[in-house]
Amino acid sequence: MLAKQLAFTPDIEAVQGVQSVAVCAVRPCIVKGENEIEGMVAKGISFNYDFTFFKNHLKRGTVPDFARDTNTAIISDLTAGRLGLDTGMYLQAIFFKEDSSGNRRPRAINPRIVGIFSTGLDDYDKAHFITHIGLVQKVMPQSTKFTQWELRLNGNIPATEVVDKISRKLPPGTFNIQAADRYNRQIFDWLTLLDTNVVIILTLMLLVAVIGMCTTLLILITERTHMIGTLKALGAKESGIRSIFQYQVIFITGMGLLLGNIVGLGFCWLQYKYGFITLNTETYYVNKVLIQFNPTQIFWVNVGTILICWLVLYLPARVIGRLSPIKSIKFQ
Repeated sequence: MLAKQLAFTPDIEAVQGVQSVAVCAVRPCIVKGENEIEGMVAKGISFNYDFTFFKNHLKRGTVPDFARDTNTAIISDLTAGRLGLDTGMYLQAIFFKEDSSGNRRPRAINPRIVGIFSTGLDDYDKAHFITHIGLVQKVMPQSTKFTQWELRLNGNIPATEVVDKISRKLPPGTFNIQAADRYNRQIFDWLTLLDTNVVIILTLMLLVAVIGMCTTLLILITERTHMIGTLKALGAKESGIRSIFQYQVIFITGMGLLLGNIVGLGFCWLQYKYGFITLNTETYYVNKVLIQFNPTQIFWVNVGTILICWLVLYLPARVIGRLSPIKSIKFQ
């Protein structure tokens, strides 16, 4: 068994935060289609690999069952279209392996295609196909059994902490350990830039909402100037009069939040279900707008909105204290 040949695999599996460990062998090759050839990378994986990601992005066919048949593979929809391949056909991949004399000789594998996937990441889809690790090992040097471990984390511990723990378990300088944000740095740098845009847009939206609520309160006070003067003449306290308007605006805010949640979350659910808003994968790395529902974040966004509106409405409400009862009663 491959796992027994890799003495450090059990040590990595025991690290807190690691959900699964998959041994992979990656090798460049040339893939031949009906009329075209493409330079690609063959990724060989073992039978215990977690195919959840590929199942979620499967266009047709199935994921390989390496426990039953190791001579199978899955390719991307882009590769299938360019090379004229489909499920049930055989993929011809040519590698160059050094013999005992040091000469590089071509070696080929012919796995059967059982599935077509589309991750939405064009750079990945154009360059990779997935097959069994045993096929890739046949075209690798005898001393090489694998090229990398692929770890899936449970999300409870930050990836940087898990990387640090694994580094302490492995011999120094033997392996290069990287988190996903460094292994695919260009994607995560782009996402960081996108997060900056989101912060700017949300800040502008918040400013517009705050100005809108302040304006609403000032309009309410202006329309009720006569009522304010009457209440003051009857001995009502300024704080009590101010609270009337604040509660009224909070009611308007609450109704706006309720309507906004229904429309906004409903729209997000439709996008999550049907993905009708598409994106250019060459620019955004994904083919549609992705939606993730986080109930905790949704709750605190609503609570934070109400608190911010309550605080900013204190300033326009002070206008009430400047109104003279006599002039307010005469105000038309």
